[in-house]
Amino acid sequence: MNLHRIATVIDKEIHDALRNRYIVMLMILLPILFAAIPIISLASIRQIPPSGNFSEEWPPALARRLAGLPPQAQLEVFLASQFMLLFWIAPLAIPMTIATYSVVGEKREKALEPLLATPVTTGELLAGKAIAAASPGIALSWAGYLLMVAAAYGIRLSPPALETLWGPTAWVQIFAMSPLITLLATLAGLIVSSRVNDPRLAEQIGMVVILPLIGLILAQSFGILWLSGTLLGFITLFLIGVDALLIALAVALFERETVLTRWR
Repeated sequence: MNLHRIATVIDKEIHDALRNRYIVMLMILLPILFAAIPIISLASIRQIPPSGNFSEEWPPALARRLAGLPPQAQLEVFLASQFMLLFWIAPLAIPMTIATYSVVGEKREKALEPLLATPVTTGELLAGKAIAAASPGIALSWAGYLLMVAAAYGIRLSPPALETLWGPTAWVQIFAMSPLITLLATLAGLIVSSRVNDPRLAEQIGMVVILPLIGLILAQSFGILWLSGTLLGFITLFLIGVDALLIALAVALFERETVLTRWR
């Protein structure tokens, strides 16, 4: 692949995205929103200390983690673990919007044909579009996460809760799993966008990626499972495999000639 051509595609996509007021608004509001929700909730819970020992009600993996902690710390660790899962979903809104528009939206505005007529290969084109779409969501998710951690230290959460937010397990979720999930959603959006002729329909279909994530969040909330470090490691390896498969699938399904002639 030619890195210069990929960089050119990335530059074009980012400039196009920044002209979209909706995307700019999301880029400003989302980091603040996803940092504020956990901190406000954790700060509010601290005003109503729980009584009793909840460890028997938690999933076994979490119960072992909470063993010996006072009730307040138990609740803070559980809530902190739940809020960490928000940052699996937080990066998806912007990349899905950019990715789904980047093919079908450009096609409808007659902006894709000149790009496809250049020497850029399909792989370079999709790599540039995927990186340009995924990067803002990932960067803003990281910004929101760091704001949340700073605020958590500011309100003096219990040490076990702080370790849940700022420790190896949290780092795997934020700096490994979150980008992989974002790339998965972005690639899905590009694939769908290259096969349909309505940007909103493409975005709606692409957002199906969120459903399994919501399922995991609910499963942990109801104690059906606990996302331990081991399980998160397996999920990370699975995401790497799925992303690799989607990259190959995206290149295979993107038919340059058909895209140029399908929606006249």
